[in-house]
Amino acid sequence: MLQINQMFSVQLSLGEQTWESEGSSIKKAQQAVANKALTESTLPKPVQKPPKSNVNNNPGSITPTVELNGLAMKRGEPAIYRPLDPKPFPNYRANYNFRGMYNQS
Repeated sequence: MLQINQMFSVQLSLGEQTWESEGSSIKKAQQAVANKALTESTLPKPVQKPPKSNVNNNPGSITPTVELNGLAMKRGEPAIYRPLDPKPFPNYRANYNFRGMYNQS
């Protein structure tokens, strides 16, 4: 069975800045580009609020995508994710050998 590993490319625009990333799923590509934007953005970071004392609070459960969308919402700007055209796989060659179909006796 031939498994084709498809990669998804995503472009994120926030204000005048743009980032691109790819991943094995749309979600992973979005999280990768959101993480990239969080580290490379020149936009001012919001002031951190002290954590609430909540038993169900788990700060490690927030993904970069959720964090970036929250930052964009606070700034009143949309975080726009656009899927890009898939890139072809360089080592993939289709087998178009149909001779076996005609040489049957």
